[in-house]
This record gives sequence, C-alpha cells and structure tokens, in this order.
Amino acid sequence: MNPAILPWALSGASAVAVGFARFAYALILPSMQVDLNLNYAQAGWLNTANALGYLLGALATIGLVQRYGNHRLFTLGAVLTTAALLLTGVTRDFTLLTFYRFLAGAGAAGAFICGGVLAGVLGTRAIVIFFSGAGIGMLSTGALLPWLFEFAGPAAWTWAWIAIGAVCVPITALSIAASARIDEPGVPGVSTSWQWRPCVPEFTAYFVFGLGYIAYITFIIAWLKQHPVAGLPPAAVTSIMWSILGSMTLLAPWLWRRVFNGRGDGLPMAATMAVLGSGAALPMLAPSIVGVWLSSALVGASVFMVPAAATSFVKANLPRGAWGSGLAVVTSLFAIGQTIGPVGAGWLSDRWGSLSVGLGVSAGLLFAGALVAMMQRPCPQEGAAGR
Repeated sequence: MNPAILPWALSGASAVAVGFARFAYALILPSMQVDLNLNYAQAGWLNTANALGYLLGALATIGLVQRYGNHRLFTLGAVLTTAALLLTGVTRDFTLLTFYRFLAGAGAAGAFICGGVLAGVLGTRAIVIFFSGAGIGMLSTGALLPWLFEFAGPAAWTWAWIAIGAVCVPITALSIAASARIDEPGVPGVSTSWQWRPCVPEFTAYFVFGLGYIAYITFIIAWLKQHPVAGLPPAAVTSIMWSILGSMTLLAPWLWRRVFNGRGDGLPMAATMAVLGSGAALPMLAPSIVGVWLSSALVGASVFMVPAAATSFVKANLPRGAWGSGLAVVTSLFAIGQTIGPVGAGWLSDRWGSLSVGLGVSAGLLFAGALVAMMQRPCPQEGAAGR
C-alpha cells in the first residue's frame, strides 16, 4: 500500500465509526419514528443506547489496550460496528434495535480511539486525515438518504441501514489492511505510566466538547423543520446541508494543517472549538438559508478536528506506550459529555418551549471549552514523542 494512501485508507474506520454509525442515525431516525410508531422517549433511548455503548467501549479500552494492543482492538471495533449496522436493517424489534445501536457504539469507540493512536504513529498530518475521514460517511449519506425517504417513504429505513452496512464492509476491510502496515506504538502486555494532572485543561475542554457538539448534531434537523426555508423542499435543505458538512470535513486537513503543526499546547483545540461554536450559533443568529449552510460549513470544517487536536496533544505530551490508554481516558470523558448533552439540551428546549434555547446553550458551552483549552500549556512527560 502506497504510504501516501495509508492515512486515507485507515480513515475508513472513522467513516464507519462516526460518519455512518453516528451521524447517519440523525438522518434515518425520523423515518424510523414514523414507520415503527416510536415516541420521543423510545427514539431518545436508541440514541442513549449508542452513547452508552460508546462510553463503555471507551472505558473498556482503557483497561484492554495496553494488554492486547491497538491493532486487535481496532480490528474488533471496526468489524463489530459494521456488523451492528447491517443487523440494524434486518429487524423491527425495538429491543434488538437498542442492542445493535449499543454494539455499534461500543465498536466505534475501539475503532476511533485505536485508529487515532495508529494514525499518530504516522505523524500529525495522518491524525488530522484519520479524523476527517468521517466526512466520507456524512457526504454520502447526506447526499442520498433524504431523497430516499422523500421518494420511498419512511419504511425505507431498513434498506438504508442495510445499504450503509454493505458499503462499510469493503471500507472496513481496507482500513484493517492499512492498520496492519503500521507499527504498534507500545508493547502489548507492558504498562506505561503517565500523569493526568498536567493535562486537566485539555481533558476538561474535551469533556465540554462532548456536551456541546452533540446537541447541534441531534437537534439541528428538528430545528430546521420548525424553521422551514421558503422555496426549497425539506429534503433539499437537509441533503445540501449534510453534504456541505461532509465536504468541509474532508477539506479540514488542509485548512488546519498550520495550526496543528508542531504544537503541544491547547491552541489547536481552542481554535477548532471556537469555530465550531460559531457554526453552532449561526442558525439562531442568521435564520436564513445562507446562515444554515454557512453554519454547516463551519461545523464540518471543525467538528472532527477537535478529536484530532486531543489526539495530537496526547501524542506530543505522553510517553509513546501510553498513547492508547491516554486517548481512551480523554475519550471516556468526551463520551460522558456526549451522553449528557442531548438530554440537557432537550430539557432546556422543553423548559423554554424552543429548540433554539438548547442549541444556544450548546454553542455557549463550546466557546467556554475553547477558553478552557487556551489554559493548557505543553507538558511533555518522560518518554513523550515531543512536538
């Protein structure tokens, strides 16, 4: 495999774990609700099950990665996620749907964390490329799924999941093949110690990112339905918005390369969270088609660069053998925030009778997280790779 292609091939796991497993769900859920007659509590529970799976998968990675290594957990996570996506489309049983969403989250955690670590072996540019790979899933689903439901109706949600799972099979195989060509950063079975206290600002900011970003992803389509754009069918608005998100995600490595290059402090996370907060706030500040699409461009350009910033920070400051456990810890904090975020934003929106309130608070959290990240200074520990 050509070394120049290696990071992009590896990033297929990011497309599967996030672009398809997490973000496509926001596009498919409305049709599942209609066809299965799900109430809001049931629809929310499917999202919660996925978030809990991701959290438990991240926590499990903390204990398992130094024992079994990143390659094994990466492969297991990618395969588990793909299998769960396929199985989601072959059942209408709510209990099984909940279980498969949980499995998709658990698998995604291993693939996302360990994939980021393996990308770190290749360098900072590879880290940024790996996380931007999620845009492949967003671009393809955003361009096609709204039109599928427009013409085939809500019952087509089963075929949507089966098609997604089928697409993920070759992507997963390619990413696993790429991972096999990357050296393990540590020695499986050998524990490497590291100190978490010097990393508190960066880790706290990443937790706040989990709280804030997920509310936008969860509720922006519902917000658009409450604030329809004159002259355009809803499917067109959603399709174009999601396609812009995915396209900007793929462009992000080039947009941010100078900010990420050679830094071991909190600036990359602060900058990406500030842009993300601006994008999340725009629909409320400029409720027009221009505001909505500019919002999606800013969110797409920054949302996956925040995990890239966290991974680059871990690589620059922690010993090489601790990259896996360090990234698993920071991802667990993110997963806790991601689990709380939609519930909190939904409660605020119900309390005040407007989704704009919940989305506005989430944007405010992202700006606050950016300020916290600015407090982070380089803190290379013994054995760190350096900047």
